[in-house]
Amino acid sequence: MKFAICFRKSREESARKVRRMLEEFGEVTQFVDVWGFQKPEADLSVAIGGDGTVIKCAKAVQDSSPIVGIKAGRLGFLSSYTLDNLEEFVEDLRTGNFREEERAMIEAFVGKEIHLVLNDVVIQKDVDGRMLEIEVVVGGESPMWFFADGLIVSTPTGSTAYNLSAGGPVVYPFSDTTQITPILPHFLFNRGVVVPSSKEIFVSVDFPSNILIDGRNVGKHKEVRVRKSNRFVKIIRSPRSDFFKIVKERIGFGRRLI
Repeated sequence: MKFAICFRKSREESARKVRRMLEEFGEVTQFVDVWGFQKPEADLSVAIGGDGTVIKCAKAVQDSSPIVGIKAGRLGFLSSYTLDNLEEFVEDLRTGNFREEERAMIEAFVGKEIHLVLNDVVIQKDVDGRMLEIEVVVGGESPMWFFADGLIVSTPTGSTAYNLSAGGPVVYPFSDTTQITPILPHFLFNRGVVVPSSKEIFVSVDFPSNILIDGRNVGKHKEVRVRKSNRFVKIIRSPRSDFFKIVKERIGFGRRLI
C-alpha cells in the first residue's frame, strides 16, 4: 500500500512518528509540509494538522484517492483521529475498517480564474473600508440585496467554519445544498439562505473587494460566480465517527446544559 503524508510544519515531529507507523504497512511516496504537497501517487493520503491542513491537502488530492485527517489543531471537524489515538488509526488500517465519505466541492469563477472550493467563498470589505452593497442572484431568479461587511457562500462541509461564526446554520455534510450567509448585516432581517447546490449563484458588489477562497485571498474583484463542481473529496472516517457527537464536543452545539 502506498501512502502520502502532508503536515503542518510545526507538526513535523508528529508526522515522522506517523510515517514510521505507516511504513509497517507499505511505502510512503510523499512526505512534505502542506505548502509543498502535490497530487500524490498513493492509495491513501494522511493529513496531520487542523482543518486548514486537511483542506489544502484534500484539494491537491481531489477525488484521485481518499484522505484521512489526524487532528493536531484546534477544532478538527475533518479529522477522524487525533495524535493521542493513533493506535485506533493503525488498528482500523490493519483491518480496513473505515467509512468513506464523499464531500462535495464548488467552483468559483473570479476574474479569469476558476478556483476549486471545499469550504467557502468569501467576499469581504477591507478592515478600514465601508460596508458593501451586495447583490445575490440565485439561479437567475429575482436578486437579493445585503448591506453588510461581506458574504459567505459555503458548502455543507464549510457550514461549520466561517459560516457558523457568522450566524449561518450547521448543515449535515451530505446535504445537497449551498449556504449564503451575510457577514454582520446592517439590517436584522437580513438573514442567510440555504439553496439547492444545483443553483448557480452570482454575487456582485459596488466596488472591488477581497475574495477569499478557503481562507486564501485571491485579490480584489467586484463579481464572483459560484456553481457546483463535478469534483469531490473522499474523506476517510473512523467507523465510530458521529457527526453530531463531533459538533457537540468541539463547539458545544446541541449539548445538554446539565
